[in-house]
Amino acid sequence: MANIWIMRNCDDVAKYGEKRSTLVRADALSYVRASVGSKVVAADVASQEVVTLVDEQDGAHQGRPSLPPNFHIALLARINELRKWVQGEDDEDRFVVAEVRDGKWVWGTYKLSELPQD
Repeated sequence: MANIWIMRNCDDVAKYGEKRSTLVRADALSYVRASVGSKVVAADVASQEVVTLVDEQDGAHQGRPSLPPNFHIALLARINELRKWVQGEDDEDRFVVAEVRDGKWVWGTYKLSELPQD
């Protein structure tokens, strides 16, 4: 059975000193919280470590909008949709990424084979 991962890419080198990418397995989440308009954070079941899944400040320098209300609920809805796919015969992991499409934040979905490998 395939896994569902939530991926956060931080490309603001000025803020972080480097480009970063974080992966969190969706079935490991026990806590999800939104700071309306600014970020979505989650905690891991085992460690209870809090991880930021999306922060609108990551893209503020690129003119991205604030996160919509209930963006954390939209994440849970996307994960629920993906569970139906990964329970089938397809064993390729799926990745959920917060991104801006047509001026709006969405939770985009990709297969492992669709992600850059370099």
